[in-house]
Amino acid sequence: MAQAFRPLPLALAIAAAFPLPLFAAPAARVEFTAGEVRAVGADGTTRPLAKGAPINSGDLVDTGSGRAQMRFTDGALVSLQPQTQFRVDDYAFAGKPSEDKGFFSLLKGGLRTITGLVGKGNRSNYKLTTSVATIGIRGTEYSVVYGNSINVTTGDGAIDVCNGAGCLTVSDGQSAYVAGQNTPPVITEIKTDLPAPPPSNNVGLNPPQGNDSYSTSEDRSEGGGLAVLDGYTGAELVSGDGYYMYGVYDDGYGGYGGYGGIVSVQNAPATIENGALVRIGNDGASVTAATVVESRQDGFIGWGRWTSATCSGDVSCSGSQVTDVHYIVGRPTADIGALGNVVGTYTLSGSTTPTSSQGFSGGSVSGTLVADFSVMSMNVSLNVGVSDTTFGVSGTGSISQSSFSGSLTCSSNCGSSASGSFGGIFAGSSAERAGMVYRFDSDTAKGTISGAAVFSQTSLTPAVSN
Repeated sequence: MAQAFRPLPLALAIAAAFPLPLFAAPAARVEFTAGEVRAVGADGTTRPLAKGAPINSGDLVDTGSGRAQMRFTDGALVSLQPQTQFRVDDYAFAGKPSEDKGFFSLLKGGLRTITGLVGKGNRSNYKLTTSVATIGIRGTEYSVVYGNSINVTTGDGAIDVCNGAGCLTVSDGQSAYVAGQNTPPVITEIKTDLPAPPPSNNVGLNPPQGNDSYSTSEDRSEGGGLAVLDGYTGAELVSGDGYYMYGVYDDGYGGYGGYGGIVSVQNAPATIENGALVRIGNDGASVTAATVVESRQDGFIGWGRWTSATCSGDVSCSGSQVTDVHYIVGRPTADIGALGNVVGTYTLSGSTTPTSSQGFSGGSVSGTLVADFSVMSMNVSLNVGVSDTTFGVSGTGSISQSSFSGSLTCSSNCGSSASGSFGGIFAGSSAERAGMVYRFDSDTAKGTISGAAVFSQTSLTPAVSN
């Protein structure tokens, strides 16, 4: 009988030789690479990196002459410049502020980052180290260039830059310079110089046009966005199956307008030409554009407007003349539940030109969206310009899998009884985008207002329990 138990110590010895971290989930995944980017593991082995590749605790990422962007499991984004070496020294995230940690080293080069949940509950659990100084966070976006000295700029929030000669808090919009490890950090007017990628590398990206707007003070002339740090996005939207489309439209019969509604086609084949949706569905149920007048996409999601369209089969569009169809289209987030007990905050990053059922011209759009994934609810706030009037609308809604819908009320310039509705989807592996269409009765001479809006995720924070 004693011999029957001999394999047990051997099994325990094998388990000790291969501890659990060997099988732990990756710290991050690569969102894109350009050029020959590689990772060097803690054991010294080298492997090439491409989109979707895992980054583990202990890995050193070497961009060579290329670029890379990574998303960590806490929602943080790190975008690496050419000739950069960045090491993930010690990383763990389980949604427990006392145990989560993110310790990194920048050995050379430059990076831009939007920090995630790690360090927000306990600031001492986040640190970026160079030989000149260390950087701690208070929840922020920042960029840093490191050679024999460092130059750092805070885009949003604040950071602490410290070395043996002292510490300096660098607030929103400020920059700091550290000449050496024995020289105290000082505020400077010189911003970090992180050149944008050449336009030819901007896969699937359309530069900002029309009403497109971005959510940080950083110059977006190269077409970047807060969650797309260096002008890169996910894969370009192409024709294929599995797309969701939400559209809002008017019935312009007789020139009166004011009638119409929201139409959705889910998990259907889409036909996308030159970045624009021209048809979604199949012969049994579809919506098809007659004239495309606006089209944008950022790789995660597309949005645009058709002056007219036709609905066929099982897709019903009320009214006899479907006009001014605003739409959003994309592949929805596969598993919203994987976001866990967090709240996502979003800022408007793109929109169509609002239309009025009475023919008034559209204006600018701004807004925010907050999604509480712990209870699958959300709220949205929009300022919608039409001609010489800006309408303020807000609403609440519910999230079902990766789709959402809700009702709108008008808080400013709408009259006494204005109301409306909205619907849309979350897109991207971590719900990086929220796209929606909206329609509300202004209760004024401008009639019914319609449009599409896209929001970029700016932060993920732990949900507060009641």
